This record gives sequence, structure tokens and C-alpha cells, in this order.
Amino acid sequence: MTSSTSTPWSEEELRSKVGQLFIVGFHGHVASEDIKTLIRTHKVGAVILFLRNVNNAAQLLELTNSLQDTAKEAGHKQGLFIAIDQENGLVTRIKSPVAAQLPGSMALGATGNANNAYKIASATAETLKSFGINTNYAPIADVNSEPKNPVIGVRSPSDNPEAVGRFVSAQIKGLSEGGVIPCVKHFPGHGDTAVDSHYGLPVIAKSKAQLDACELVPFRRAVVEGVDSVMTAHIAMPGIGDLTLTDDHPSKKLPASLNPAAIKILREEMKYDGMIISDCLEMDGVRATFGTEKGAVMALKAGTDCVMICHTMSAQVGAINLVIEAVKSGELSQDDIQASVTRVEALKSKYVNNITVPLSTLENADTRNSRQAALASEVYAKSTTVVRSVAGSFPIVPSSTQNIVFISPGKTPAGGGAVESGEEKTREPYTPSTYIDLLRVQDPRIADVRFHDGIPLSPMDEKLIAEADILIYATRNASLSLYQKDYGLSLGRKFGENLILIATCDPYDFLEEKDEIKNYITIYEPTIPAFKSAVDIIFGIAKPLGSLPVGSPAASHDIRPFSMSDEDVLQLWKLWQEIFPKWPLELRRLAKILEQDHGHHFIHEKGFVMSYFFSLNGSNYGKITAVGVLLEYRGNGLGTALISKARKALTEGSNLKSLQFGSVFPRFWPAVPIDFHQSNKDFLLHRGFQKPVEPTARDFYRSIKEGEIAPPDILARVSKLPLKFAPWSPELYDECITKQRANFKNIGWVEAYERLAAANQHHEVMVAFDAETNAQLGWTLMCSPSAVVLDDFAFINLLPSKDNTGLIGCVGVDKAARGKGVGLALLVKAIENMKERDVEGVMIDWVTIRGFYEHLGFEVAWEYETFEW
Repeated sequence: MTSSTSTPWSEEELRSKVGQLFIVGFHGHVASEDIKTLIRTHKVGAVILFLRNVNNAAQLLELTNSLQDTAKEAGHKQGLFIAIDQENGLVTRIKSPVAAQLPGSMALGATGNANNAYKIASATAETLKSFGINTNYAPIADVNSEPKNPVIGVRSPSDNPEAVGRFVSAQIKGLSEGGVIPCVKHFPGHGDTAVDSHYGLPVIAKSKAQLDACELVPFRRAVVEGVDSVMTAHIAMPGIGDLTLTDDHPSKKLPASLNPAAIKILREEMKYDGMIISDCLEMDGVRATFGTEKGAVMALKAGTDCVMICHTMSAQVGAINLVIEAVKSGELSQDDIQASVTRVEALKSKYVNNITVPLSTLENADTRNSRQAALASEVYAKSTTVVRSVAGSFPIVPSSTQNIVFISPGKTPAGGGAVESGEEKTREPYTPSTYIDLLRVQDPRIADVRFHDGIPLSPMDEKLIAEADILIYATRNASLSLYQKDYGLSLGRKFGENLILIATCDPYDFLEEKDEIKNYITIYEPTIPAFKSAVDIIFGIAKPLGSLPVGSPAASHDIRPFSMSDEDVLQLWKLWQEIFPKWPLELRRLAKILEQDHGHHFIHEKGFVMSYFFSLNGSNYGKITAVGVLLEYRGNGLGTALISKARKALTEGSNLKSLQFGSVFPRFWPAVPIDFHQSNKDFLLHRGFQKPVEPTARDFYRSIKEGEIAPPDILARVSKLPLKFAPWSPELYDECITKQRANFKNIGWVEAYERLAAANQHHEVMVAFDAETNAQLGWTLMCSPSAVVLDDFAFINLLPSKDNTGLIGCVGVDKAARGKGVGLALLVKAIENMKERDVEGVMIDWVTIRGFYEHLGFEVAWEYETFEW
């Protein structure tokens, strides 16, 4: 039972709040009595539309208006989320002629330019808003790393995680700027499965580290960039959660949509506070194993905000009632339900109003559709890919003396499916019969042959093929359709370079069969505009511009552990000097720093990464200190690979409380310098590092060679304090270290004092005492250039006083003595002491407070912002 601190809600309040957490679908072109009841009686806050709900433009707009009117009349304080899966390409719910056909994700990926994804997403948002639709369950953030994936395939931009992240980011931006809520799916990633979760529960047997390196990459980037909502997948991932549990433990078989461990990755690890929704709970990945109604309770209990039930009224009402009972019994916490309702309300405040869209807006629909169709045509032309070809095979110049035959698979039963209940299947092994019309625009004499699985060709069709000079063969998912595959290979062996093969959906159809299939074009979706772009290339109207976004082996980089040999030290130093010219390092200082045994460093001919592991009070921490790649080698994945190496080394065998860019001891940058170019910061953001909302850190500096130590009023205040001051000494060690450990938990803080003591450099610390009791009240490092601690400070000699720069750091006051001026007095006395020792300038490192050190004449030397994994 889950405890709750809030006053129990009334029946009406409870039903109203629970209803806001349900996304429901219905059948028909008008608002049915079922959907009206769900909105009025059960207070559902979101409706999802399918192809079954779309007939024409006026009907669709009237439908969405009527849904919002129903909610308003029922007393909803905010409008409905009206949602749809308008991924474009293969999954297009609003089809032509109601809206222009726009390219899907893999077609966009094949253009190589994420700006095309932004333009198409912006056009999508424009269309959806015009029909009163405020939410799009897109884009797909799955990495299609399994070619036989029966449900994702070309719905994903690529099999490269970084590329997927880049295109998803652009799609999110286009949708949200267009006033439509984007929802990335299917977290934690549906790309590496050969099972369709509509019909079973896929299992991805990857470790968390493997997921971090692939599936989670696009989601991390989307979360960092503030995506409004995330949809979870019905996929079991035994590699997440408690690793001490055996594989037969029930939690290992939970789909991510019902699994607290999966939601925890989003909420706690990625620090995501947006709206999390489940995929449809009527899919067999949940329905067949846990039941739709029970699945709704489990999903909300796991931390999901909204649950989706798309098709069946009885299941929708049953789930709502079961959730209400779970709240009453305490199985679901009121506080958790309220937190989800608050997220829903916040997102509705940002995007949703219940003002109906005037039907007069449809007057602009034809103009919009024409404009968007022109945009789509441009993008399709940039995406269509000639994977390989024999010189001279095309462009084809039509001739009355040559016979061209077009062969394509006709409709056969079944397939798999991203869609259900009357929706077009995504894995059908047939192509549109209207392709021939596009070909005959170029040559009316082209013969059309449709063939079917298990049905022999007619003698006439056999004769047409046998007498053909050129064959154009279109396939759809032949890699999963044996009859298409076998027939294509037989044609390739017989006709050789006179066969032009067009893969109209998955590009994998004949990707590897280079000997048999000489001319291979892929268009990534079986839509009419996509096929037209292939026809344009074949007949020389357009040049091929697309590039294959899948199937290329991941870049391999010869990255090796840093060895501490003289050769490696010199190589890393040379790389550093070239990559970071504004932050030059002394070779001697770098070599000394690299000797420390808590480092995990890796090197490549063109780059390096430095990182450090720390433990403090039973918790583990990782710091990636620096990653650098030579300018001419950037964009090849080396930087990403270096970060992955460091992260794997830091997390291997231990759970990190935090992983940040920066350093402690040794001290390079405490975080990322704010004056680093934005492209460098974007590199980190796009790889899942976030910028927490917290003050920047600063390094301060002032010269003490001349002038007063402090303003007269501060000196007067210090002189009146009931304190004594003296440099540290061995006999003061025990009390100092005991109190330091009790007061300060910062990584490396106490260790700095211990290092000075071990080197017999106690005089590099100033201590403040109670004048009556002689009890130690405060401490600060006041290190001269010869202090061992300064060996760790990589850049201190870049300050104006250069090699005669000292350090004030780890300034601490005992808890009982704080707020009495002890810290300020310590600084004054430390500066006095350092000046007496002929130190010319002082650095104070890693300061987050404002307006304190400035009173003593210190100015900001460098400033940093945190980036955390």
C-alpha cells in the first residue's frame, strides 16, 4: 500500500482527476456515444484519433470541435489533448487528399540534413493545428539496429544513435514551435527487436551499458532539450533494474511501460519531469500477459502519468474504475496521481485551449496542401538513394524499340503492424497498383506485371518478362518476404545490369546481394511521392541525392588506454596544445597530474579523454575532465567514442552518484568554461549531458603585490573579532582533520589538508582559533607556488602573476562559528601571510557564492557551467 499525505478526495474529485490520466480512442467519423460518455461521465482528458476517424477535411475539423465542445459542456476546466500518430511516411493517419503526403523518418534520415526534418515537422504541426489536433505521438526515437524489426523499420531515421538523436531533435523543435505537443517514442527503445509488441512481448537482452550506448542516446538528447512528453514501450529489458535478481524474477519480464525501473531511468537518472505516457495497453505486449485494466494500474504505479487504451469501451471504463479503486485502497497514492495531474495541467496550459477552430480555416487547405506537397517533393528528391548501379543502366531514354516491363508484388494476406483496428499495416508485402501510372508518364508502353505469393504468372506475363530489354522490379520488405526475395534474385541472375530494383520500404531488401542485384534504389516508404522520386531518377529528370542511413558499419576508432609511457604523455600533451590553444599546459605539470592512480584516460592518434573516479562517504563519483579531438577529425564519432570509453570505465563495477564534466583534484576546469564555443556545449547536450539549474562556478584572482590587503572598514572589523590566527602545525593536525571531516563532505577537500601535512607543509594552511578556548574554528589553504597541492592546478600559471601565483581554497568554518565573520577574517590573515612570503597574486578556486570575495578586491578570472549525465 502506498501512503498519501493529502486529504481523501470526494468521488467526483477522484473521478475527475483519474479521467485526466486516460487517453482513449473510439470508432467512427463523428463523436460516438461511447466517446461522449468517456468525456462526460469519466472525465477523460485525452482522445487519440486514427485513420478510422478521418474521412475528409470538414468532417475531421467538425469532429475535433465537437470533442472539445463536449469537454467544455461537461465542465472540464481545460480542453482535451486531441492526439494522433502523424509520423508521416509509413504511418500517416491524415492522408492525401485531406493533407499532403509528407516524408517519414528514414526518408528524412537519408537526406543527411536534419533541417529537412525540422521543415517537415513544422509542416505537420501546421496541418494538425488547422484540424484542431494539439498532440502528435511522434517522432520515433527508436534506433533501428535490427533489420528484421517488424514494427519500427523505416519509422526510425537510422541505425546510428547519434543520427537518430539529431533528426529527432529537429522534429521535436518543428512540432513544438508549431504549437503541437511532440511525444518521443518508444522509450527505452523498440529498435532492436524482431517481435512486434502489438502481438507479443519483445525482450531486449542488453545490459544497461549497452542501452546507454545505443537505445537511450536519442532519448537522452530529447530529454536534455526539453521534450514535452515521452511514450513508453511494451518491451521487457531484463538488463535494467536490480542486477542481483535472477532472470526468472517477475520484474525481469515486466514491459518497460509497467516497470518502475524503466521509469526511474527517465525520472531519476535523466531528471525528466515532463509527461510520460504508455503505449496502448490493448496491445498484446500488455493485454495478453497482465490484462489491459490491471496494466493501467501497474503503469500508473510504476510512475507513468497517462495510460492509453485505444479501441474498446469496456476496457477503457474497466481500467478507469480499477484505477479509482486502487486510489481508494491506497495501492495508488493520491500524491502520485496529483503529481501526474499537475503535469497534465501544465502541458495543457502551454498548448491546449478549448476554443473551436472555425470551419472557415479550411478555405486555406488547398493552398497549404499544395505548398506542403512541393516541400515534400523537394525532400523526397533529396532522400531517394541509388545504393549501387552499373554505369549506363540509367537514366533510361524511352525508345519505341525497347521493351520495359514493371514487376511488383500484388496484395496478399497479412503482415505485421504498427497499427490495428482497420489501420493500414506497416509490413504488408505488396506495393500500390498505381505505381505503373507514374512510370507510364515517362513511357506509355511500359508493361505492368503484378505477381502474388503462391500464384504462378500467366503465360502472357511470362512472355512479357522473357522479351524485356529492361526490367524495373519494385519490392516491399522483401527481406521479410521470401517469395519476393527469391524472385528478385532469380531476375537478377537472368537479367543482370538490365534489372533495376526499387526497394519501396525497408532498404535491407537486397542490400547485401551485390552480385545478383547490380542496380539498387531505395525510397524508404511505399508512398506515391516517394516512388515518383525514384521514377524521376531512372528517367533522368533528377539526380540521385540521398545516402543510405542504415547498413554502414559503425565507425571503428583505435582508442586505447593511456599507458603513462613517455611517448603517451608527450602525445597527449601535443594533442592538448593543439586542441586547447587558449589553455596551454606545461609538459612537466601534465606528466605529474597524469601519474595519479584514480584516473581513467584513453588516447587516439587524433584525440584523447581524461577522467577520474572518486569515492566519498560510501558514494562514487565520476568526472570527465577533458575530451579533445583535432579539428580536422571532428564529425567522425571519435569524441562520442572517447566519452563512451571513459563513461564505461568509470561505471564498470560501481554505481555512480553523479557523472559530470569537470575536475576536482587534479584540477583542470571544475566544470565547462562558459566561453567555450556553443557548438562544444551542444556536443555535450546532444550526448545526454544536462545543465542543472544552478549558479555558475567561478575562479577569482587578485594581485597582492601592491596596495592594501583589504578596505579599512574590513580590517577594522577583523581586528575586533575575538579570534587568534596562526599557520597550521603538526600538533594541530588531529583537531583540524576531525572537525574538517565533520563539517565538509566535498570531494578532495579534506584530502588537500592531508596532502599538505604528509609533505610537512602545514604552514600552507591558516587556522582561526577562539581567543579564549583556543579551539579551532576555521581553516583555509594559503598555498604558495611550492605547495604540493598546486601541482594539481593545471592552469594557475596562466594568471597574471604566472609562476608566482598562490591559492586560497577549501575555506571552511566550523558550523558553530558560522555567520560571525570568521571566514572573512581567515581570508585577510591568509593574504597577509602570503604577501609576507612574496606571493604576488592569489587565486580562489571554484566559488559559487556571490558578493563575498569581491569585498577583498577579487575579480572573476574564469567562469564555468555544470554539465551532468
